[in-house]
Amino acid sequence: MAGSPEAFYKQRLTELDAGHRQNQSYHDRLLLGATVAVLLFAGANVGAFRHALPGWAVGLAAVPAIGLIFPFLKSRRERERLTRSIALYEAGVARVTHQPAKQPQTGEVFRDPAHLYDRDLNILGRDSLFATLATTRTGWGQRALAGSLLVSPSREETLARQEAIRELAPGTQLRQELAMLGSNALQPTAPETFDHWLAEPAAEFPSLLRPLLYVTSSFAGLLLLAWLAGRLPLDTLLPNLAAVLGLQAAVALRYRAKVLPILEATAPLPGQVQILRDGLALLRKQNSAARHLVGLQESCGGADEALADLQKQLFVVEQRKTELFYLPGLVVNAGTHASVRIDRWKRLHGGALRGWIAAFGSFDALSALATYAFEHPENCFPEMLSAEEPATFEATLMTHPLLPNAVANDISLNAGERFYLISGSNMAGKSTLLRAIGLTVVLARAGCPVPARRARLSPLKIGVSLALTDSLTERKSKFLAEVHRLREILLMARRSPALFLIDELFSGTNSSDRLTAAEAVLDELLTTGAIGALSTHDLALTTLATDPRRGVNVHMASPDLDDPLAFDYVLKPGVNTRTNALAFLRLLNLGSA
Repeated sequence: MAGSPEAFYKQRLTELDAGHRQNQSYHDRLLLGATVAVLLFAGANVGAFRHALPGWAVGLAAVPAIGLIFPFLKSRRERERLTRSIALYEAGVARVTHQPAKQPQTGEVFRDPAHLYDRDLNILGRDSLFATLATTRTGWGQRALAGSLLVSPSREETLARQEAIRELAPGTQLRQELAMLGSNALQPTAPETFDHWLAEPAAEFPSLLRPLLYVTSSFAGLLLLAWLAGRLPLDTLLPNLAAVLGLQAAVALRYRAKVLPILEATAPLPGQVQILRDGLALLRKQNSAARHLVGLQESCGGADEALADLQKQLFVVEQRKTELFYLPGLVVNAGTHASVRIDRWKRLHGGALRGWIAAFGSFDALSALATYAFEHPENCFPEMLSAEEPATFEATLMTHPLLPNAVANDISLNAGERFYLISGSNMAGKSTLLRAIGLTVVLARAGCPVPARRARLSPLKIGVSLALTDSLTERKSKFLAEVHRLREILLMARRSPALFLIDELFSGTNSSDRLTAAEAVLDELLTTGAIGALSTHDLALTTLATDPRRGVNVHMASPDLDDPLAFDYVLKPGVNTRTNALAFLRLLNLGSA
């Protein structure tokens, strides 16, 4: 592999572009040959019609045209594969060079309005952590990826993910194969499609219905074959066939209310079942040593045979309305046949199908996280501490994972320094630093490498109050929303080791009340063993960190005494004692400043 992810992606693009040009040249030659062959075939037909050529000349002229069909289709499939591969690596180059994605995945469909850090840390949405990581092929992978970012795992789960991501990170060929799943890049795999189908109760067809359908369909087929073979006169065929078809029509009408919903619900499934089946086959063929990957492989045993059986019935559902199969489908009651078998399949394998989808979704999500690891070799896999140890978050030269060329800072929150109280003016970078800490913990819990030279942390739950606003529809002010959020954070911290990140605590009150309330909240949080950081521009709150055994005052400010707005975004010890009101006035061109 080339030295850097960008160099590797560009090398692959060069190779694929060459292959695409070669394929296009071959495809053009096939197209020219097919055109000539069709003209020869047309000429032979004209000659035979005018008796200028013998009849066998038409058949002979058809040979080249027919012979070119399969090479032409194979060439077209190869061109599609090359086009999709080129798009895959172009997207990779865009990511590592920090270009915006053409069609970013936002993950907002997985949003829970009551979540304690999603909106505050930009986990979901445009320009979010999810959008940065979402190189998944399927909707099932997107759902699993969102879960890995939004749900707190145990230390053991995080370590298992780390091991799997380390193993998958070099697997660029595997990721290309994942991207090639499906007949085209836009073929959807919406998680809710299977969810809705599996949630529908079984139709509960009578047990004798299947044998009855087999008998009537077979009898109708035998009657037609006997007539075609000349063994059955037409006057015998018609009444017997009418009786059989009448019985089949009566059965179809009797169960129409059960059959039609099944046919409608399964209409979107064929392509998704094929992607799932191929994806599980790709998962099973990996020579995995990571425990998590081995567990996923073991969980999809028996899937291929069962999904192949489902595909047969879905093929019938797809083809029953085509011109070629419409009449035969009516004769053998294909729709009812398929519905009965699909309903039986769901009763037998529905529970297992949920597990197979979850297994492949996890694999797809792990592959996306491995892509991030591959594209960020400068990141480190953090050391995960035991939950029995005091809550800890320590990172050396940590940067913001969503900002290219972000300024690095050292963070040390542990039993000795329980919290940071970050003072500084607006635009100094306080909120961005809080988000960087939170996002680093989210990445670490997901098993990903984090943007730091070194990191160690406990399996922390996260509670954040950063982006709360007024809500007219809920008749809730920002202050009330903050109170509710802080209550949820306190409840969470009482149950397990927690990290709190709070921006401008109680900014909607006067300075005296703010200090009193903030001290009460902070005391309660520290009593639970939580660690965290608070930001403020109210210097009165800095008294909360006067005891170095509890917390420490730090600040962010411009290092330039003559330009207080020239922020360097570096965390500095102590309280910010400088003001920048005059600089703001100059910025706004107000007053004599």
